[in-house]
Amino acid sequence: MEIVQRWAVQGGEDKQRMKTPGRITLESISGVVTSSNFALSLFGFALASIYKPAGQVGGDLFQIIPIANGLVLVAIGDVSGKGMPAAMTVALLVGTLRTLAHYTQKPSEILAAMNQRMLARSSGGFTTCLVLTVSAAGTLTAANAGHIAPYVNGRELTLANGLPLGLSAHEQYAESVFSLAADEQLTIMTDGVVEARATDGELLGFDRVKAMTTQSADSIVQAAQDFGQEDDITVMTLRLA
Repeated sequence: MEIVQRWAVQGGEDKQRMKTPGRITLESISGVVTSSNFALSLFGFALASIYKPAGQVGGDLFQIIPIANGLVLVAIGDVSGKGMPAAMTVALLVGTLRTLAHYTQKPSEILAAMNQRMLARSSGGFTTCLVLTVSAAGTLTAANAGHIAPYVNGRELTLANGLPLGLSAHEQYAESVFSLAADEQLTIMTDGVVEARATDGELLGFDRVKAMTTQSADSIVQAAQDFGQEDDITVMTLRLA
């Protein structure tokens, strides 16, 4: 509750710093760069990400926040619903996440506070969300609120999984810790990849997606679009540079 209370003090100020909803945002505490497609080197990490909304505005949430001491905080999520209502929820959660990053870098605490913020909304809905940190040494700490699990070198990581944000006031989010080696690739995505649908109704599905997770973000997104995009798509890859 302390994290939630501290967020409330600064929340009004942070809302003024929100950027366009439904866009990928690469953020530092002091500044923001917005793009739909980027590749960069940061704190010894090689990162690439692509965001392809299904419509003019989208409901995918994605943030990269560089933290002191070579730590990178990453959040990815998918808001229920479509269009402007989903985009507005993205904006709300992005503002919440940015403020929380000033006070804690623990994925479990961030998800708990974001869950309380979702519950405070009058319009309801829910959001799947994965929050993780990666250190320069390759230590990966993750907490999950009903989102697709991350992959490392084509291997799905087994995470403790909680309910999506906005469903239960009493939900607690456990953390799972892994190690990322120098030659391994971390891949995270939203379900727009898995739920790409061919004209005959066939889904791309988890088996095909798992086999693609060692590829570049661009290749994964292109494969999903070629198969048949129906929902917003976000894919991010990370390697120790």
